[in-house]
Amino acid sequence: MKITELDNPAWSALTGRHSHLAIGDGPVRRYPAEVSPFAAIETPDALPVLAERMAEGETAVLWSPEELETPEDLDLLIHFPILQMAAFNFKPMDTADDAQPLTPENVDEMIALTTLTKPGPFGTRTIEMGSYIGVFEDGRLAAMAGERMKPADFTEISAICVHPDFQGRGHARRLTSILGKRIVADGRVPFLNVLPENTVAIGLYESLGFTLRRRMHVHLFRKPGGDMADDPFFSSL
Repeated sequence: MKITELDNPAWSALTGRHSHLAIGDGPVRRYPAEVSPFAAIETPDALPVLAERMAEGETAVLWSPEELETPEDLDLLIHFPILQMAAFNFKPMDTADDAQPLTPENVDEMIALTTLTKPGPFGTRTIEMGSYIGVFEDGRLAAMAGERMKPADFTEISAICVHPDFQGRGHARRLTSILGKRIVADGRVPFLNVLPENTVAIGLYESLGFTLRRRMHVHLFRKPGGDMADDPFFSSL
């Protein structure tokens, strides 16, 4: 197991288990716009190559262990730290694996929930990144979670969100437990990302065996020109 995969998880995923979704070659890869705004560079030196390949008005999100220097032909719109947590000793709650699988038929509801709760970018094809599960109450999608980045030895749990009308019922813990158990059964380690100020979520994840691995940096770059409103993910970040 190469833990350093988590220093550049998008690159590891796009050159490995998500290679079928990858656009690009050489030192740059990225997901189709409808799947994810994340891009990946093999090393920081390749950031100008990504800039050359971006269209006017296009945005790209990159993770990095360190702050990236902004190339002359890109604008840095957003930069913030995020905590990367991994569960090398996963401790799920005792729950039945009976959450409802989410399918493309549920995408509109999933986008509505993620737009409301803002767990991170979610688009019309994000569901292609992995398995997504949910809980329905009163015919409504009350909570959801799913798999996002897939480095070789790890799988990220993402889009963990609960509608405000259904909070306090243990949905986040239960869905994270179900997905984590599946990931461990697949021979991989669950990991996730959380904002440093989200202490409630951090406490929940720690109770399930997640520990802080390192602080990462999220960068949202944009190539000048075009119309920012055309980017389907910008409002969800």
